[in-house]
Amino acid sequence: MATLRRTPITPITTTQMQTAPIYNSSSIMPPEPTSQNKVTMCFQYSYSGIFNSSQSIFSPPFSTHTDTFWQLKFTPLCSEYPDYCSLALFWIRNPDEQKSGRLSNERLHVTKALLFVKDSDSNRLIEKKLVNIKSFRNRWPGQGWGNFVQRIYLTDRITFGVEFETIPLQQSEITLIPNESYPNTLKTAWEEQLELPTGSDVQFNVEGHTLYASSKILSNRSQYFKDMFQGDWCEVSKPNSSSSSSSSSSSSSVATTATTETDTTIEEVTPEDILFNHDIKPPISPVPSITLDSETISSPPTSSNSYTKYKIFITDCNFEIFKDMLVFLYTDQTPFTKNNGKDQLSYAIEIFSIADKYLIDDLRYRAMQIIWESLTDDRAAEILFSVATNWPDLKECVLDYVVNRFNFVRKTDTFKNIKSNQSNYPSAGEVFAELLLKLVPDS
Repeated sequence: MATLRRTPITPITTTQMQTAPIYNSSSIMPPEPTSQNKVTMCFQYSYSGIFNSSQSIFSPPFSTHTDTFWQLKFTPLCSEYPDYCSLALFWIRNPDEQKSGRLSNERLHVTKALLFVKDSDSNRLIEKKLVNIKSFRNRWPGQGWGNFVQRIYLTDRITFGVEFETIPLQQSEITLIPNESYPNTLKTAWEEQLELPTGSDVQFNVEGHTLYASSKILSNRSQYFKDMFQGDWCEVSKPNSSSSSSSSSSSSSVATTATTETDTTIEEVTPEDILFNHDIKPPISPVPSITLDSETISSPPTSSNSYTKYKIFITDCNFEIFKDMLVFLYTDQTPFTKNNGKDQLSYAIEIFSIADKYLIDDLRYRAMQIIWESLTDDRAAEILFSVATNWPDLKECVLDYVVNRFNFVRKTDTFKNIKSNQSNYPSAGEVFAELLLKLVPDS
């Protein structure tokens, strides 16, 4: 059974330190002043019966600053190194770190940390190894060793922990206020609003389903939609009222040209055109993907069409994924919590793809983080060679995983199949070259 206990290492001067409020009996020790504004602190966790279980043991979260939390992970029987126990330090992302993908300044102020394992009865140090905090990356939120210490050196009761060196001295009490959860009723209300035309001026048609949205909200949340609704991706032509009769024959040459003074024609332009500044030329035939109906609202609307200013037909995305993307734009809540038995990795890739297309950076980043966390040795190779090559940063992310786990990835049937059938993977040669360069870098 796991127990927490406070064990002084050296004489100390007591100063109030903050901890996660749900763990009142933590073993975070009072700081020992080492300079005018720096301290050293230690967190340790005692555990009995390590030989009775191979399951990983996680310490309670603990903090070195107001919103800088950490957690230890101890595995009594490491699957990759059967004769060893593993120990790692993980950083728990705060909201700012989740959005930015970078470590906070407060976390970077911690210069280094020492992981250790002791005999609980004698307090004898068994093993101690250094962790460089600045080497932490968002894709690898944990740092440690699979072969931290051999099992033969351990007794049944051990203490594992971390000793931080040179952290900022906190000299005032801070009350931690738990983050309030996003109300489910509010999220549900916005989801239902997407199916109602009231208050919306955009109508999406996806796989036979209809969704409604506000162009103002979409424009504020996505540069893609902002450019779309402002006409930056379109050629807009408005017939001149004085010459409408004389130009009727020429207007009929474009099937989508409107016949009234208030009508507008929008011809679709792909994202690649605007991103690479290609000349925009009108298509020979009408493009049905985006059409615009301008309505003069002089009387109360009587149908759903009366609210619609923009009609957009989506042909390259399924309904569920597109709706989840809209829900995120309205609520900022990621869809990954409602898995409903779906393949988390495949689902995250679909969300990543649509977020990339519609230039929704926050959702794109969060999806890539889920992809990273969902990777396995067997699936990483398939994702790397068949999917990730479409996006350089995603390829780098998956490649990083494969490099760090290559001794295990290369033994999977998936990797062996890719190696034997490279013709089925157009980018195989390039990926193998990058993989080799990372595995055997030039000296």
